[in-house]
Amino acid sequence: MCCRVAQGSSKDKIKRKVKAKGKVPEVTPRLNLAPTQNALVAVYGTDGIRLEAMRWGLIPPWAKDKSIGAKLANARAETVYEKPSFRKPFQRRRCLFPVDGYYEWETRPSGKQPIYYSMRDGDLFCLAGLWEMWTTPERSTEPELPGLGQADSETLRTFTVITTTPNCLAKRVHDRMPVLLHPDDYDQWLSPESQAADLKLLMKPFDAETMQEHYVTPHMNNPRFEDPECIQPVSL
Repeated sequence: MCCRVAQGSSKDKIKRKVKAKGKVPEVTPRLNLAPTQNALVAVYGTDGIRLEAMRWGLIPPWAKDKSIGAKLANARAETVYEKPSFRKPFQRRRCLFPVDGYYEWETRPSGKQPIYYSMRDGDLFCLAGLWEMWTTPERSTEPELPGLGQADSETLRTFTVITTTPNCLAKRVHDRMPVLLHPDDYDQWLSPESQAADLKLLMKPFDAETMQEHYVTPHMNNPRFEDPECIQPVSL
């Protein structure tokens, strides 16, 4: 799984990484970003790559309410092109999720110990994702009760992170890891013209030699903990 990441870099740095155009939405930088929170996500538009604010946790168009999004924060690479929730987004609505790093948890006698995974060169990297648009289902056409107004509709852009089998670094702790994309593959992943067969080849374990890991504070176990301490190495 991949359900906690750091996206704490500046908007300009993220924009340069994905070569986006246009204005960047205002999204709070977070070092402990979790599903149901907003993040900056890169998508392909008519004028090229752009950054949008989206909620983590994909909500299919047919969903009755947005609570399902928390359960769809990840999608498995092996089945993403056939599952009802992900099949159409995989065909036309793929995205990049730029992050500084991501977290996994190791089971130890003392409890769950968080580990931070990042690039050895300290650069940003992008996770492969899918995005979708969800609008609150229309309410009953029955007459409104006195004193009660009709609720406004709500439209959300949401996304999920694709996971795959782990490389030799990540498998020590977990049997899954997020799909990390090489910068040379960003355009192919985002392009609506890309073929499924070529996209499947991109959803593979990332080169472990370019990655690093270190233990971080157990305070990370609280998803509301947000501090520079989140990504700082600790000794056990």
